[in-house]
Amino acid sequence: MREPAWMIKYQAREALKNGRPEEAQRLLDDLVAGGDKRVWALRGDIVKGYTDRAERALRNDDIEGAWKDLGRVTTLGAPADPNVVRLREILSRLAVAEVRAMLEAGKPIQALESIARFRERPADSPALVALEEAARAWQDAIDAADRGEFAQARPALEKVRPRLGVRTQGLDRYEEQLNVREDRFKTAWPMLQAAAGASDWREMLRNADDVLAVAPRHREAQQARNRAWQVLQPEAVRPTPRLSDTISLPQAKAAPPEEPPVLPRRFFLWIDGVGAYLVCLGNRVAIGQATADGPVDVPIFADVSRIHAALTRDAECYLLEASKAVSLNAAPAERAVLQSGDTIGLGTSCQMTFELPVPGGLSARLRLSGGRRLPMAVDGVLLMADMLVLGGGDKVHVTIPELEKPLYILRQKDQLIVKWDGEFRIEGEKCADRGFLPRSGTVSADPFTFAIEPVR
Repeated sequence: MREPAWMIKYQAREALKNGRPEEAQRLLDDLVAGGDKRVWALRGDIVKGYTDRAERALRNDDIEGAWKDLGRVTTLGAPADPNVVRLREILSRLAVAEVRAMLEAGKPIQALESIARFRERPADSPALVALEEAARAWQDAIDAADRGEFAQARPALEKVRPRLGVRTQGLDRYEEQLNVREDRFKTAWPMLQAAAGASDWREMLRNADDVLAVAPRHREAQQARNRAWQVLQPEAVRPTPRLSDTISLPQAKAAPPEEPPVLPRRFFLWIDGVGAYLVCLGNRVAIGQATADGPVDVPIFADVSRIHAALTRDAECYLLEASKAVSLNAAPAERAVLQSGDTIGLGTSCQMTFELPVPGGLSARLRLSGGRRLPMAVDGVLLMADMLVLGGGDKVHVTIPELEKPLYILRQKDQLIVKWDGEFRIEGEKCADRGFLPRSGTVSADPFTFAIEPVR
């Protein structure tokens, strides 16, 4: 039997008295669904219950909790309620202050992340329009300078200060650094061009490093460094001969063969002119907060838990397992089998896309969105099963546009193997078709150079 309306109203008021406005709202919805339209006074009490709790959250520096309560109030359709208006104004001012603080610190990408989060809130602020334009212009200047395009960086940077409206130490510092970088670039770039014209490989290598120190994404300097390294590498890394190769020891017993090194759980894959990747070899990969002593395989700078979720690989698929709040394609999820293209949300602000780019392969790729990044300077995360494919086209784990024939990194028990249809060098030693990778080393050929390094 349905409880009488007066009883439901009594229960709702008791819930409000004990700080449970969600329960009171549910009871209110039950009354409305039952045809009782005389609940306006109760709805006002529920709105006040949410705003009072939001104000307590603000006093305890729980801004996210206050935003959640404002969102719940919005569903009640009370935007003009004075308490709601005041709460929205307070939270909007705090959001603007957060963005300004990030720009003051010289962090435009983090400012854009904060603005993106604010756009999803039930609030608005005209002040954010100019701040967003400033952050985007600043990030455009950073990207142009990293490519060595200082002539394009300057006009972009000139748009920042008028939109900020005030001088900031962060922008002043960046302008000073930009001046120093541009001066160094103007010296190093002509020297690199001259060394390349004279085929002076050592000078090319040195000058390319100088250019990349101030313009790390300068493509011509990256390519010049590749060419110089390929020429000089055999000499630079020629292994020291073993004693048995230089003298005759007829009495000596043959040394037992060395055991192959055990593969690290993770390693860096550095590809000249392309980028850097974190490669995870484990069948179970934990994802969570980036901390100094964090136990996770994929640490992220984001508002996520210490161990937030894990991806487990078996012989057929990947299983997502959540430790904290996780969404899959915008729907809450605790355990789910992943499909290529799925979007995984961790908490309220971090998203990543799961991809299986090679048909039939189980090695996967994770792409972080929204400017989220790892503490390492990497461009992506690769979950390696049996094989990674590098090359041109879309059906590869890493795109190397200049590579006409695909390059494979294969996993064989406790060793990694490079396979490529051509001649290449591993630590200076010539290889044809395939060769074993050391735990740490460099592989080079005419169209590519890459190195691996275990994550410590």
